[in-house]
Amino acid sequence: MNIGRTLRILCGLLTCVLFFSACSPLRQERESEEKERPVEETTEEKVVPGAGKTVTIRSIGDILLHDAVYWDGQTEEGYYFDSMFEPVAKYVGEADITTANMETIVAGSVLGVSSYPIFNAPEQIVDTLLNLGVDIVSNATNHTVDYGGAGAHASIETLKTKGMQYVGSYESWEDYHQPRIIEVDGIKVGFLNYTYGTNGNPIPEDEPYLATLIDTELIPQEIQALNEKVDISIVIYHYGEDSMVPVQSQLDLTDLAIEAGANFVLGGHSHIMQPMERFSDSQGAWYSHGNFLSGQVQEYEKIGGIGEYTFKKHEDGSVTLEEMRLMPTYNFGLPEWDTYLVVPLTEAQDYGLWNGDALYNEVYERFTTYSDSVEVVEYFE
Repeated sequence: MNIGRTLRILCGLLTCVLFFSACSPLRQERESEEKERPVEETTEEKVVPGAGKTVTIRSIGDILLHDAVYWDGQTEEGYYFDSMFEPVAKYVGEADITTANMETIVAGSVLGVSSYPIFNAPEQIVDTLLNLGVDIVSNATNHTVDYGGAGAHASIETLKTKGMQYVGSYESWEDYHQPRIIEVDGIKVGFLNYTYGTNGNPIPEDEPYLATLIDTELIPQEIQALNEKVDISIVIYHYGEDSMVPVQSQLDLTDLAIEAGANFVLGGHSHIMQPMERFSDSQGAWYSHGNFLSGQVQEYEKIGGIGEYTFKKHEDGSVTLEEMRLMPTYNFGLPEWDTYLVVPLTEAQDYGLWNGDALYNEVYERFTTYSDSVEVVEYFE
């Protein structure tokens, strides 16, 4: 072995050891300094969609076309109903979301138009509602299966073809399980709709989704499931009796929805308009919207209204019910006129209704006495 070469190798190894030993404290010091150096935290502020915004919902009542109504709307080209709403049109659609109750099926060209007790309205009424600014209709009522399953399907097809959203009567299980949600400025509003029955007309056993019936066990579950997807939940009931104030069954079903977490309960079927009520900072109800356009002839069946309820969403994701307002309306037609027109109730006397002012005052007193949370107004701004 070459002794010189070996010595050179050993010297080299020794030099490396001494070098790294000398560097080691410097490296440790540097690593220690890095560990002690504060880490800059980059926290992004969480943005809540819709926070600070409000959503205003307006609702009109029953669209119930008796024969005298659709006869008045008949033209050489078909049917036209827009003019019947001209005095109130600007107040209906000036909201973020507008709802209406489509009391009957709308499949006149398919199955023929008809009136009480088996209803089928001309499809053109849907065009009118769209022109008014209506965004969604409730279509689970006691008349949904007046023409059986075929009528319900034909009506849904009309709504779909014309682009009107609907809730309560569905064409399939897939349709039933599709949440009805409308989003405005980051605020999601969801809708459910149930009816007490269908006038004894059977719902096809293999298509129960054609008319969603009131089920006190199912409703809380569906409200809670909807609330996981939305900020505000609206439950629309077809329930009650023709009375000036809600009956016990309405109170019970409203409590059921409110206790399950619904933000607002909207009632129909009573053809007499009934009061509103607040339950908490975020929950309220309108027990019956009454008729909006119909051929019924009793005085209090002609008084309807445009109900308005406004919610605000906050930074923590919660919502509050900011206000509830009502603008009463009157539905002219038989027996005073043979033509139909919906007007602000405050103007009804100007159109010839002798006691129009007294009727407005009665509605004002009944609504504000029942609850001090509602404001009755002659017009919306």
